[in-house]
Amino acid sequence: MISALSLFETSFDEAPRGLLALQSIYDLIPVVLFLIGSILLLRELYPKMVKGNYVLLGAGSIMVFAAGFFKALHKFLLAVARIDYTILDKQFSTTQSVGFALLAIALVGMFTPYNRNHLPSKSEDTKLHAVAFPLLLLFPLLSAEATNGSSSDIKEYTSTMPFIVLMVLGASVFLAMLIVISAKMHRPLEIVLFSLAIIFMVGMGYLSSKRSFEGAWIQISCNVCYQLCFFLGCLFLKKHGLSNLVLEKKAKAA
Repeated sequence: MISALSLFETSFDEAPRGLLALQSIYDLIPVVLFLIGSILLLRELYPKMVKGNYVLLGAGSIMVFAAGFFKALHKFLLAVARIDYTILDKQFSTTQSVGFALLAIALVGMFTPYNRNHLPSKSEDTKLHAVAFPLLLLFPLLSAEATNGSSSDIKEYTSTMPFIVLMVLGASVFLAMLIVISAKMHRPLEIVLFSLAIIFMVGMGYLSSKRSFEGAWIQISCNVCYQLCFFLGCLFLKKHGLSNLVLEKKAKAA
């Protein structure tokens, strides 16, 4: 869910404010699609995960959603109110990269022997540990404070490349595990959808170098296609029995 804010800012003085505001609203569409898709996964995969693993899935979902939402909000404030609330911008790479990493770890962990042999019973409450998730909304704001302050003997390092690499790796592994789940359920359509999502994600990386107002629309459209594929894949998996996915238990010694 890579944002087009860098393109947005460089073309701000050249493009009409109304179109810029419309662009920021358009950038919310993939955020909403991801939110709905992740909720579907959270609902369907709870019986397939130990509590710790499920918390990682929920935490990662909230962090990715929050990062995208705050990024779009920053663009909207910039266009409509002419307010550059930079903390909403600076948090993006850090928050979303960690979020995707947690999502990847959660789905990989679901197929480990420990998870398969310690699945929760149906009588366990699904809501007790979920109350901690909203606290993670503080992370986007706190993470942006890392760049505040300076010292004469400290070299400032502002590159976001490490987090971009983490974001791409995390998102790729996350989508790859959804392809694995689709294959186990013998669902070729979902395999195609999640594969397309990976392709659109790579496309956004290429388009991020096109610094123009028109390029921003193309990049956001690519993001919409990316998240639409993700949402539809999750929706179809739910309709075809994702909650009944069989995780083979490790054979016990005689």
